[in-house]
Amino acid sequence: MIILTTSAEIQTISVIPRYEPTTDVTITLVNEQQNKQTHTFSYAASYANGYLTIEKAFDPVLVNANNYLITIKEGENLCWRGKIFVTNETDYPKFTINEGQFTPHSTNNEFVII
Repeated sequence: MIILTTSAEIQTISVIPRYEPTTDVTITLVNEQQNKQTHTFSYAASYANGYLTIEKAFDPVLVNANNYLITIKEGENLCWRGKIFVTNETDYPKFTINEGQFTPHSTNNEFVII
């Protein structure tokens, strides 16, 4: 999963594609909460050391605490597909998208081994 921010500045996406693209790639972002395509743009493929690197300033900016599906295609061929999570948090090890959803409960089950 790629983590981006709501910043209007240039952000970098680095992925390991299925194959090395030789022409421009088309990037499509779909907001999962709204099930709506929000961004589509073409980008000159920058492939080095096994990574495809994309540098982009998103306009409109990405929405905080939302998930996006990202698809990278070269023509009709799928090059890479994944997810983006948008947050302004900077302390990633302490941040979780499931925070507060799990509540442990106590039990008094006793196991008897015969």
